Amino acid sequence: MTKTYEWTMLSALGGEMLEVRPGYAKGRLPLTDQVKQPTGVFHAGSIVTLADEVASAAIHGGPVNADTLKGRLFPYSVQLSVNLITNDPDGPLTAESNVVREGGLTIVDTVVTTASGKTAALMRSVHKMVDLDKQGPHKRTSKS
Repeated sequence: MTKTYEWTMLSALGGEMLEVRPGYAKGRLPLTDQVKQPTGVFHAGSIVTLADEVASAAIHGGPVNADTLKGRLFPYSVQLSVNLITNDPDGPLTAESNVVREGGLTIVDTVVTTASGKTAALMRSVHKMVDLDKQGPHKRTSKS
């Protein structure tokens, strides 16, 4: 049985997470006007967004939101290496991510495929695992 999860950026773009478990995640993004470039195919940024969100889900092992982050480390993306190989004028794109190394710096490999099964993109990402209560650009310090 496939379970759909709510996400932030991916959901805003009309995408969905199809499967999430520790070390693996799979998500999908339909081709809509919102994610198209002027030539009628997926905008590169939407492909990277899909891959990055799926990678983070694979690390986290479930939905990454304010409720599920309590007491857990957050996988900040600190390096993305993306090869855009082809595109798709029909959609949807599907991304599958596998964690290949866990630790303070976690590494994930993600493959994005077209509806016809062609590889659209390959991404290797590095994520710094941070305690959101102690570090991160979101932390505000009072200025006296």
